[in-house]
Amino acid sequence: MSEDNNLIITNELVKRLSFTDVNRLKFGAVVVDAGVGGNKYGNAHMKVNVQDGKKKTYDFDRYREMFGERMLKDDLYLGYYLHLVQDALYRNYVYDRYHWNPVLPRNVERLHKDYEIINQYVINKYGLMNDLIVPDRFEDEALNQISAFDTKGLMQDMSSYFLPVDEEPIFFFTKEMSDEFIEEAMEFCVDEFKVFYQSVMKPAYDAQYPDEMQSDSRAAVDIDLNGSEGVLKLVDFVRQWLGAN
Repeated sequence: MSEDNNLIITNELVKRLSFTDVNRLKFGAVVVDAGVGGNKYGNAHMKVNVQDGKKKTYDFDRYREMFGERMLKDDLYLGYYLHLVQDALYRNYVYDRYHWNPVLPRNVERLHKDYEIINQYVINKYGLMNDLIVPDRFEDEALNQISAFDTKGLMQDMSSYFLPVDEEPIFFFTKEMSDEFIEEAMEFCVDEFKVFYQSVMKPAYDAQYPDEMQSDSRAAVDIDLNGSEGVLKLVDFVRQWLGAN
């Protein structure tokens, strides 16, 4: 999946959820693919082997362990996490649902060509703009513990997505599939966002209302999650609570 799709999904999330710094969120959502090398945790995608090395997945637990508190306070780290979620969804989408085979000769090359062909379609449909900003002193961010990042190359790649490409026959990944995946990924990320914030809501409520809310804090959390206004209230409460502790 190309970075412009990650950016499109992130822009759609911004319309539905509350974030403190959209620019940092969007950069986090695409910088994963700019990773070059990595340390003992693997690489920028936090990939780990499973099933005796037959498959790879993403070490979400390790990422939350390393950056969970930052995810709650800094949208750069939340965007990065949501990129990993989207990549895991995409692997399931193309490998399991549509049975794409990366082993066959030229299949990877031809899939990437599909991305180039449909880039202009998704850019126009979702009104995507090349407005990505590299955060000041990004090289000092804790994310650099897991990988170095070629931010200059990333910005060049982003600019290239907006260049016109001749329409050609699609090999595998069609415009309809792109639309389908973007919608499904957005819905899943909204749910993942809620689950992540909900994980800190109960201790937050218990700390804020030790007498009144202790016995019924879970019910209070569920009420706050109803509707978009509930999500905004949820995020605001968590961040205010974290700021006071």
